[in-house]
Amino acid sequence: MLQTVRRVLPHEYGKYRTHLKSLDADSKVLRFACSLSDTVIDKLCDGFEAHPDKHILFAIENEQLEFVAVGHIALEGEMELAFSVLKEYQGQGMGNRLITRCIQYCRTHNILKGCMVCLSSNSRIRHLCAKYGITMENECGETLSTIQLPQADVYTYVEEAASANLAVIDYLSKRITKPLAFLA
Repeated sequence: MLQTVRRVLPHEYGKYRTHLKSLDADSKVLRFACSLSDTVIDKLCDGFEAHPDKHILFAIENEQLEFVAVGHIALEGEMELAFSVLKEYQGQGMGNRLITRCIQYCRTHNILKGCMVCLSSNSRIRHLCAKYGITMENECGETLSTIQLPQADVYTYVEEAASANLAVIDYLSKRITKPLAFLA
């Protein structure tokens, strides 16, 4: 099952570039609020890769170790969240898993205020914002979501530790078994 969300290691940030370029036209608009060329995506990703301390990524990957869904926490100035899911994987709850994991991370690292831009037509992200208490305001036909997270409690730290450990197990199991498949 493709539901394990793991933190992306800095040396893997190039896979985020591949993921973003693999989004279909509609999904790119949902992610960036406009259609971006691969050249612009390359420039954005150059910045992400140059400053991995300012960009925390969480991903769900398939058995081929490709990112099929990514949650991005940008920490340049105010925290900003962004999410993308490849079209063929949409509607499977991956956005929910990503936003849950990103919020866990932010709360346990005391990153409690931020924003998220979402299109008014993006009913899925608007639903997730409402589910997680993220306030949405319409401005000029588009929506800016204000994020104000509660302080972490003991339960949040336990969830964070469990999620991180499960992700490590998933990461290692996929990488250990994958090379063995080529030997058969």
